[in-house]
Amino acid sequence: MYHVTGEYAKNNFSEVLEKASTEPGGVVIVQENKSFILISQEELESWIETTELLQNKTLIADIEASRQEYDQGEVFTL
Repeated sequence: MYHVTGEYAKNNFSEVLEKASTEPGGVVIVQENKSFILISQEELESWIETTELLQNKTLIADIEASRQEYDQGEVFTL
C-alpha cells in the first residue's frame, strides 16, 4: 500500500488517484492520526464480490469437499 499525508494527497491529487487505481490495496491517507483508504471502484467491487462469496455456506462447503478429495488423491486429468 502507498501511504501519504492528507496534505500530500491534497497537493498531488491526480497522482494519488492514479496510485489508488494501480497500487494493490489502494492508498492510505493519514490525516490527524486517522487513516483513510482510497481504492478504485474496481477493487471495491472485487472486495464486495469476495465477501458475498465467502458468505455462501454451500459454496464454502463444496470448496472444502473438493480440497479433501484432492488431498486424498481423487483427481481427474483432462
